Amino acid sequence: MIIIRKDQLKIIDPTSEPMRSRMPVFDFAEHSAEDIDMMVKVLTRKMIDLGGIGLSANQLGLNYRVFVMGIDGHSTAVFNPEILERIGEPETFKEGCLSYPGIFMQIKRPPNIRARWQNSKGEVREDLFSGLTARVFQHEFDHMEGTDFTVGVSSLKLKLAKEKYQKKKKKLIREHAIATMKKAIEDGQENTARI
Repeated sequence: MIIIRKDQLKIIDPTSEPMRSRMPVFDFAEHSAEDIDMMVKVLTRKMIDLGGIGLSANQLGLNYRVFVMGIDGHSTAVFNPEILERIGEPETFKEGCLSYPGIFMQIKRPPNIRARWQNSKGEVREDLFSGLTARVFQHEFDHMEGTDFTVGVSSLKLKLAKEKYQKKKKKLIREHAIATMKKAIEDGQENTARI
């Protein structure tokens, strides 16, 4: 039985045990179809709510070898993923991660992969992915392996990305505070004019 507590619906610290451990193979015989469907719905809903295009179960502290990926109302649940082949010269692309909100880094990955996984019914699938789909699959697969997109990035690049985010965050907070204050002043003037 899969039990998902409300406190597990938050992204956990990326240095925590579930994020630094290889996820065990998901055993379909241990779970009902209803529990599996519920977990897929929870992961998909959380991914959408957070504005992501991929989310692994272990990012929510769930020790299952499963992730979801999708965009524009189309999503796929991927159980027990394997990357069979990485194809093409690695390309650099700016990636972000829900475990590191606001941080984006240039990451090199092959543009195509051949992968095998199981769908939510346990059926084995194999396909060739390219472009953004290949990148998302590889990114989430890394989580299944107990690693993430910061591994292999120099500590200097990671530090600079974090600093850039903090500056941006401070600017956004300041802009929000100014906009809120202007609105309060305008509302106050409107209230005064109505008296």
